Amino acid sequence: MTGTDGEPGGRPYILYGVEASPYTVKLRAALRYRRLPCRWVCRFVQMYEPLAHVRPQLTPVLKFPNGELRTDSTPILEELEGRHEDGRSLLPERSRDRFLAWLIEDMADEWLSKCLFHYRFGASEDADFAALWVMDDARSDLDAGELAAAARPFRERQVERMGFLGCTPEAAPLFEASYLRILDALETTVANGRFLFGTRPSVADLALFGQLKTLGIDPTPMAVMRARAPRTDAWVRRADDLSGVDGEWEEPGPAVAALLEMAREVYWPFLKANAAGDVDVMLTGCRFRQPHFRYQAKCYDRLVKLHAALEPGVREEIGLE
Repeated sequence: MTGTDGEPGGRPYILYGVEASPYTVKLRAALRYRRLPCRWVCRFVQMYEPLAHVRPQLTPVLKFPNGELRTDSTPILEELEGRHEDGRSLLPERSRDRFLAWLIEDMADEWLSKCLFHYRFGASEDADFAALWVMDDARSDLDAGELAAAARPFRERQVERMGFLGCTPEAAPLFEASYLRILDALETTVANGRFLFGTRPSVADLALFGQLKTLGIDPTPMAVMRARAPRTDAWVRRADDLSGVDGEWEEPGPAVAALLEMAREVYWPFLKANAAGDVDVMLTGCRFRQPHFRYQAKCYDRLVKLHAALEPGVREEIGLE
């Protein structure tokens, strides 16, 4: 969407990022669904001089109508909820469903992203494809030979980071099983006009979309998705622009129950372990190790506070400890 009124009497939002970034396409989908006037600028922010001063140097960067520059998609989504009370909220009305939406959103951002990284840089075919894709967005000034040369060091750096992110060979079965669990869960529910919490999207839907869009393009996970979850594959393509969707919140179906079970068994134990320090934990029979991540500790603290604010009966029903 384009336009001139990101706020009444103001300027449009400007979103800077790249197609290969799941957080960028997640935020772009949110802006589109909310019908907020926005200019989309495909730039790798770390290599774009007008954004060189922005800290942290993360993709995406959203420029608000007042000129403020913000990173980190989750707090940006929260900010948009407060700024635009227009009936197109991405947060379900009931407190239980709202918490579950944020929980699944966080699991997509912080755990499904590890599945993405595992597939993207765990095999040569995928790593070569991804490096060229990312660098093509980042450096549109390069010819084919220069692009290939620039992609090689990027690929090498990302492969070197795999252990830091916990994407080790011993954890590979865990990530591949997690990916299949998410695909299987969504395949029970999503269709044309169907989402996790009814006939309108939530923050959870769009966070899953962001990761799955990339997984659905990278060679190996794309083949898995198309064979295992064809309706989910089609849903992901539609979710890029939901500006024409008008729907209602409804009782969540089997997909939310399955994703909550996965959060109980995998994501919540991981977050608790990370909050205590370096992670070395068994998750569904697989050993997972990574250094302590401060950001993921913040995620856990935020979710704990949201969980504590729920009614006692709702907390018991959700079943997180």
